[in-house]
Amino acid sequence: METLTVKNNKIDYSTLKKVIFYFFPTYYILLLVTIFCGALIALFINLSTRDVVYIIGCIIILLMVPTALLFNEKIIAKKCINQLNDLYHTDVIFYDLVFGEDKLTSIEYSSKNEVPMKYKNIKKIIETKDVVLFTSNAGFKIYFEKKNASNEDIERLHAFFDKQNITWRKSIL
Repeated sequence: METLTVKNNKIDYSTLKKVIFYFFPTYYILLLVTIFCGALIALFINLSTRDVVYIIGCIIILLMVPTALLFNEKIIAKKCINQLNDLYHTDVIFYDLVFGEDKLTSIEYSSKNEVPMKYKNIKKIIETKDVVLFTSNAGFKIYFEKKNASNEDIERLHAFFDKQNITWRKSIL
């Protein structure tokens, strides 16, 4: 594949909110779904027995699970932005993603820092309606907004990563 550059990417609170859900480990999401389903089943059982105390408890659990997820998303996004403030003294970082022959390189504008990620170290790629998120085996995540790349470029990347046997998922979120 010839070199492809996706320019004008940024990490800020608004774009981070679009991908922060994917920063959570799978077991955390499964745990919340399990708790939610268990509380829903318990609610229906307690509705049939008309046990008011347990019904109220189940309703509280059903309300707390989605609230906990949303609350944690905001906390993690704010923590990431605070780390950017500590490191770069700004809450917005602009960078380019360069897809070379054997690695993906993130080049940050202000300091010209380069962070390479070899393609063999990419664990999965998630495409949402707004962003494409790359996750390494070590847990490093980098993304670009789809508005910064043409549809042809995204299709070329998709075909390239398919040849590399790297999972490219389209998210429904």
